[in-house]
Amino acid sequence: MSAILRGLNSKKTQKSLHLPESYVVSKFFELGPYPLHNSYNNTYQCSCPICREGKSFGKKQRCFYIPSNDLIFCHNCGWSSKPLTWILKVSGMSLNEVSDELVEGEYDMLDMSEIDKPEVEIKIPSLPEDCINLFDKTQVSFYIKNPIVLDTLKYLKNRHLLKAVNKPDAMYLSLKDFTHRNRLVIPFKDIDGKIVFYQSRKIFEWDDRIRYSSKRHSDKSLFNIHKVDSSHGDTIYVFEGPLDACFVKNGVAVAGITEGSHFYTDKQRTQLAQFKFFQTVWCLDSQYLDAASKEKSEELLKAGQSVFIWPSVDGKRYKDFNEMCIDKEMYEVPPEYINQNTYSGKNGLLKLSIM
Repeated sequence: MSAILRGLNSKKTQKSLHLPESYVVSKFFELGPYPLHNSYNNTYQCSCPICREGKSFGKKQRCFYIPSNDLIFCHNCGWSSKPLTWILKVSGMSLNEVSDELVEGEYDMLDMSEIDKPEVEIKIPSLPEDCINLFDKTQVSFYIKNPIVLDTLKYLKNRHLLKAVNKPDAMYLSLKDFTHRNRLVIPFKDIDGKIVFYQSRKIFEWDDRIRYSSKRHSDKSLFNIHKVDSSHGDTIYVFEGPLDACFVKNGVAVAGITEGSHFYTDKQRTQLAQFKFFQTVWCLDSQYLDAASKEKSEELLKAGQSVFIWPSVDGKRYKDFNEMCIDKEMYEVPPEYINQNTYSGKNGLLKLSIM
């Protein structure tokens, strides 16, 4: 207990601090409206006291406490944090007050045998709430007078995404979802064609949220991995962002990478392992215009990866593949263009060094 109390006084450790489960359960039932316990998988749920869940408040319990992950999250508003952060937010208590409760044991030890235990399976929706398929004419026609829908379709047209050679089977828009509303929703399908992940991208200047937002509590998948086909060649072209991957056959995207040795998630490695006879080539933003891209290219080359290095005539002019296709009125980048400018090992490092 002393280690916990020392941690409470350090903001640096709040995110990693593990409170006793009995204490968190007690506060969850005290602070969470309409709490329930699912004994099947030992999880707890309540109506979210942060977003109040709109008209469904009290009818649905979308806020979950998962003891095994030491996590509280809400499917409605997207809140996700360690229990301590949630308790401080909802209760208005100070760290000292939490510390005092732990020291003095002034919290109810609940008898879970007396609490309703509906066997509820936690399901994370495959897409944000009430998504509109922007590639479905019937669905779009129903919203044809909605300015958000019209502007989103205009965005897709201007970005050449409606006719791009490797576009996904659908792109979506939600007008209701708390986290992803009024953003372009891009689905990531697994090998079997089922949606297992998604990203939403802001498309309006008045949107002050981050550019990309990903599906919470879900492993990143490879965008368009289900569209890889040997009839397009034996190379998989790996992009950071999904929009660039739309313009190259056998193009996939990792949904962002950071500098370091872990370029793929475990799920993405598993997906690529099913294409054992394929080569992979990384296609990042222009190394001439993006310093971070140049650094990532160097990391990839040192790790033994093959990397597309932009030819100077295009690299000094375009930041990424989508920008180049828009300017050149293209809907496809030929694989030959990429292959002729692909480097590995020392040759690639030398090419980067003379930029």
